Amino acid sequence: MPKPNIVIIVLDTLREDHAQGLDKLLDYGFVKYQNAIAPAPWTLPSHVSMLTGLYPSEHGIHETKELRGEELIRYSRLRISALGHDILRKYKDENYNTILISANIIFVTPIAGFEAGRNILIDPITSSIVTDDEISIDAEAKKLGSTANFILYNLRKRNIPKLLKAAQIYLIRRLKSFPKYISEHFVREKGGSLAVSLTKTLRLEEPFFLFVNLMESHSPYFRYGEEKKYYCTILKWLLTGSINPQDRRFWRTYPQHAKRATRRAIELVSTILQKTDHSNTLIIVTSDHGELLGDDGAGHIYSLKDGIIRVPLYVKYPEGWKKKKQKTYIPLTDIPKILDPSTDTIGSDLAIAETFGVYHPDRFFQECRLGNPPANLFYHKIRILGNKVDILFNKTLDQVEYTKGEQAQEVLRRLSYLGAPPKMST
Repeated sequence: MPKPNIVIIVLDTLREDHAQGLDKLLDYGFVKYQNAIAPAPWTLPSHVSMLTGLYPSEHGIHETKELRGEELIRYSRLRISALGHDILRKYKDENYNTILISANIIFVTPIAGFEAGRNILIDPITSSIVTDDEISIDAEAKKLGSTANFILYNLRKRNIPKLLKAAQIYLIRRLKSFPKYISEHFVREKGGSLAVSLTKTLRLEEPFFLFVNLMESHSPYFRYGEEKKYYCTILKWLLTGSINPQDRRFWRTYPQHAKRATRRAIELVSTILQKTDHSNTLIIVTSDHGELLGDDGAGHIYSLKDGIIRVPLYVKYPEGWKKKKQKTYIPLTDIPKILDPSTDTIGSDLAIAETFGVYHPDRFFQECRLGNPPANLFYHKIRILGNKVDILFNKTLDQVEYTKGEQAQEVLRRLSYLGAPPKMST
């Protein structure tokens, strides 16, 4: 029997309760699974968990007070290489034609350790392919600290060709992003249409492993120029627990962005099935995390609320494969099990999600005139979900923040990793 083709499509930041448009996948023979849980509230640790089958506390690629921003991205690449068993590498070693198409050009990139045989990055701002020149120039500007320093350095070096190339890149970016400063409607396109077009022309040599990250359901959900206000609203919520009612406007159009994301996913699936042997292709459509929409929180940062960790999960199995049965919850760490034809059941009676703190560097707080983030924004928190079980545990303080459900106390007694009985929050 030939090796199956494998496709994983991640709709970045798509909440489960805004993913109804994906039900059209059922017409293509997909199975819809309920109670899928993201292991982390943001992109990097969640993607690593999907590809390794490990929770963030196991793979170690997550935010800490000491490790955030560029340092965490560099560490991610080294750590993924050291782990040595992510499914991208696995299928590459098994002579699959591996392809990465990512519109998350910060975290889902070869620089962060997500590296296929062929890597295509799409700028969600300009909806264009990121070139090697852009990557090189952006990296140099970051290393020098600013665009001004980049210009001065290359003037001193008399590197005129590089400056001309940088000016060309900057002008194209400004021209392509200009409409997004005028109307939110133009912001809704974040590279998904280009991903579909690329897939139509892409040569998919079987067996292939295609991993796609689409950003249509990711912020911004407003016209350009207000990004700082958006992030400051999120950070203020973390510090105070409240949101100015006027600032809820930042999420007003999230439903439209979510619908755009689901449409792009349907188009992508349709394109792939037309190009390949659909009877021997396994496709997973899911999300890495959700988004709090200004009602019970803001953004996707240092929170384990339902709006962040509950995500959609749809799977199309190859012909001849048994459709896997489901236990109560399915953590995204089970994606490697979905790809294993010998596994009959996925999920477990308990699933966890965890966060280690804010992932924004201190300068974000300082730019919002909020000082430096306090220590309590870096507590390791774990949410445990099961049948009649919902527990939020602060591992740093060894304290249970809340328990819900008839079986919660029994679960607390059974979980050996908690050690001595944890203190109840007062």
